[in-house]
Order: sequence, then C-alpha cells, then structure tokens
Amino acid sequence: MQPQADEEKQQTIMNDTYCNPLAIPGIPVSRVALNPEYRGPWWREFGDPSVIRFKGMYYLFASCAMVWSSPDLIRWQKHEINLNDVGWAPAVAEKDGRLYLTASWEGSRIWTTADPLGHWECLGEIKDEKGEHLSWADPALFTDADGTMYCYYSLGVNRGLRGVPLCSGDPTRFAAAPTCFFEFNPDHWWERFGECNQNPYFSHLEGASMTRHGGRYYLQYSAAGAEWRNYSVGCYVADHPLGPFTPQKRNPVLIQRGGMINGCGHNSIVEDEQGRLWCFYTILMRRFRGLERRIGMDPVHFDENGELYVDGPSETPVRIDGTPTGRLLLSAGQPVEASSFRVGHEPDLALDNYIRTYYEAAPEDPAPTLTVDLLGKFDVAAVRVIFHEKLTPHEVLPARFRFLVEGTLDGETWFPLADCRGKTFDGHIRYETFEPRSVVKVRLTVTGTPGGQPAGVVDFAVFGNASEAGYRGEPR
Repeated sequence: MQPQADEEKQQTIMNDTYCNPLAIPGIPVSRVALNPEYRGPWWREFGDPSVIRFKGMYYLFASCAMVWSSPDLIRWQKHEINLNDVGWAPAVAEKDGRLYLTASWEGSRIWTTADPLGHWECLGEIKDEKGEHLSWADPALFTDADGTMYCYYSLGVNRGLRGVPLCSGDPTRFAAAPTCFFEFNPDHWWERFGECNQNPYFSHLEGASMTRHGGRYYLQYSAAGAEWRNYSVGCYVADHPLGPFTPQKRNPVLIQRGGMINGCGHNSIVEDEQGRLWCFYTILMRRFRGLERRIGMDPVHFDENGELYVDGPSETPVRIDGTPTGRLLLSAGQPVEASSFRVGHEPDLALDNYIRTYYEAAPEDPAPTLTVDLLGKFDVAAVRVIFHEKLTPHEVLPARFRFLVEGTLDGETWFPLADCRGKTFDGHIRYETFEPRSVVKVRLTVTGTPGGQPAGVVDFAVFGNASEAGYRGEPR
C-alpha cells in the first residue's frame, strides 16, 4: 500500500472514535496565570464548553479562548478571532441565522456574528428590566422554537439559578424580571459543597445549560464546585422555558469521583446531523492549580420516564455513533520498564490510571522509552498519551510532542503501531488508532518535547482485547 493510501486509511480510522480527555489542539494558558500580578507556575486551562452546530459545522467556545471548529465532533481546529478571550464560561446560541455570544462577570455583554470565524460585533453590556447593568455568572443562551431567546445564569454562592427572556430587538436587555427557579437544596447530596459532598451549608449551583426535547425543557446545572472530583451535573424539568421546574428523579445525570476522568460538570449539549445528542463537559485535571481542566464528551439519552442522562463519563474509546468500541484498557497497573526516570516520578506513575501523577525521564536521556508488558497476547488497536508539560512564563511554546509507539510479540522484533515523530499537532493529549496488531509488549519512545524539556508522561493508555492465543504469566 502506498504511503498516501496508508495515511488516508489511518485518517478514516481516526474519524470513527474518540477518547476522553479529548485531544483538541491549541489549549490556551490559563487567564489566571496571565495576570501580571500572578506569581507561580503557568499551566493550560480548557473548560466550561459551549458547543453549537451552525451551517454544517460544529463550533466550540470555552474558557479561556475561542474558537474551535469541527466537521464531525472529532477533528478540531483552532481559529483566532477578534474576541479570543471574552471571559469565563462563554455561552452561544443561534437566532435568525446569526450566533449570539456572552460570558461571565466582565464578559456580561452580547456579541453577534453571521460567521463564527469572522468578525464579532459587540451589541453592548447586559441590562436588566430596569435598564441597570447586570453581571451574571455561567450564563446559558437558549433560543426557543418561537424565536424567543432566554438566558439562564447564576449569581454566586447559595443564590440559585435564574432565567429571563431577552428583548427580541435588543438581546442585551431583559424583556421581563428574572425568575429564580431553584436554590441549593442540601437534601440533594450531589449539591453539597466539598470533595466528599460533606458540607450541607452552602454550594455553588452554576454552569446552566438548556435542552428542549419532546416538548419539555431540561435545565441542567452543575454543583458543588469545579475544583472537586465529584463536580457533577443535575437536571430539572419543566413544560415551559421559565418553569415551574421540578428535579428529575434520576439525579445527578453525570458524576464520577474516581478513575482517570472525574470532576465532570459545566456541560453543553449539542445535536449532531443524525439527531443524536452529545454532552460536552469539563474534566478536572487539578495538577498545577485547583481549576486546571480539560474537556470530554459522551452521548445523551432519555430513559423510559423521559428523564435525561449522560452515558458517561467514558474512559475507553467510543464510536462517533455513541456506541462503545469494546476496546479495553490493557496497560493500567501492568509491569513497566523505563530507560531512565527521575526519583519521585517513577515509570509506574504513567500507568496508575490517575491524572494527577506523572512519570519523568532523566534530563540527559535523549529518547526516553516506556516498555509495558501486557502479560499476554492482545490485539491492540489504539493508544492515548497524556504528556506532562512544563510551561515557562512569557515563553510558551506549542505543545508539540513527537513519539513512536511500537509493539512486539517476542521482545526482540519491534514493529510500529503509531508513528508520530513527524506530526505537528499542538496538544499534550494524543489519541491514535490503527489497524489491530497482536502484541505482548508495547513501547513508547519520546523523540521530541517543547523546548527540549525532560519527557514526562501523565498517562500511557493502551486499548485492545485479548487474542485467542491464551494467557502468559500469573494473574495479578
């Protein structure tokens, strides 16, 4: 097969599946780190997604930059526009062939455009029904079937979620007084503040998102703090966009405390071209700072009672039709050897299925390797590599990591599985798929890092299934 045909075949495979956290290029440096008064390590941040399908393309807006486009929800491209960073938690909706955008606090304005990649016009600051300026938090814009645009938002700790219709001729103005739908309810255990939902005295209800389905209105919200692993999504339902809302019996609709993917909240639901619903949500990293985040996605469904839920968070590859691939995580906790390591960052930390630890090679190692023994013969079909990246303030380089993944059946003859030594993808999360190959061991070789920094790996995940030819080694 010719090299070009090989590349096209690989691209076809790549278009079929995704794996969380999403491998999206151009993740920005946190706006906290960019504050001139901040002193400390820099880090990238990417959360609070708002995703919309507009004129045949999908567009992703997030804290703290914009915008990304995709034809299929898998291949994303970063674009620079005149807005760049309008504030935390941007929200977007369509009305009459135009997009309308707002954000939190200092971003409490309305921008509009007919071309998401073109020029955005600022229509002005948000004004309440009395004409007074208002700053909202974590807004969600929603356009109903009759063309009325609404905004759902919060105002801070223990202040609940509100909603309001916006004026048809001027969406910067409230068309009526806002309605408070519900406030913190300590009987809803997922709303209680803290890593273990241990604090019944207050909560952050935030991250509003509205979905209309089957003539009903599903108002999603997040609690009880984006810095916690149990950050989750709840849902209230009504027959009108302004309520009255009642909580679903099936709550929370998305939560995960352990594993690789957790802190799943502040979501946005988008409908694809086939009518399937997808939930994009924040994933907690919390490696450099409490609010360090990335983004994941998973299918949305409605149960026999008409209640919304998210089929996730997923930690293994999923097809873009929403069905699991059946590929299992093979590498977690398996025996691993490294060509070198720094004390305190041993190679097993790349296989502990935990996003807050990492392996690091010795600085003098020019091409560090991690060799994983799968303890048996497996058909491997995909890998995910999350690299550890050290940012130097005021000198942020593209996150271009070059690497090679190989397999072997006998420990002597190695063959390539994923060759990324020549790719220019700007991102520290990489997900690569390929034709299934039978292997006993898998080797990751890092051949290049941004600025030549020591190679670090947060997670090296190998996905596949057991081959028919038996098992080698003792069960662990």
